[in-house]
Amino acid sequence: MIPDPVTTVKRHPMRAVALLAVTSAMFACSSGSDTPKVPLGERAPADSTQPVAVGAHAIIGPRAKAALDSGNALYRKKEYAAALVHYREASELAPQHAAPFFGIYMVARATGKAAMADSALVDIRVRNGPLPPAPRSLHDSVLGRMHELAKKKATT
Repeated sequence: MIPDPVTTVKRHPMRAVALLAVTSAMFACSSGSDTPKVPLGERAPADSTQPVAVGAHAIIGPRAKAALDSGNALYRKKEYAAALVHYREASELAPQHAAPFFGIYMVARATGKAAMADSALVDIRVRNGPLPPAPRSLHDSVLGRMHELAKKKATT
């Protein structure tokens, strides 16, 4: 028998907090699929984005990487005009790579240039391909499970 959540909170507030923590941990640790967990450094069998990312990083080249790193350092110093020069240089040296275009996007957002940001975002999407659907948040899954349990209790 599942205890009534309202009664549990009123009578035993610490038990309710512990129950919520355990339930949250249970949902956070479960993936909802039968695929095994794979360490971050390894490629999962169904991971279609991994080969693109590895390939793109392999072909960026040292000059483009240096320009990208310089752009990042200047961006952190809020020297946006100089950072933009380096990001554009990196995008010319590695046109297949999305990172320089993301740098351009960041500079455009920081300087309020909406047209440049939109253009850079298009370039990023072209290089990265379609994005996978966003995962459901832990909050949504916990609430969904609590609603299911409440419905079961109401029907019994």
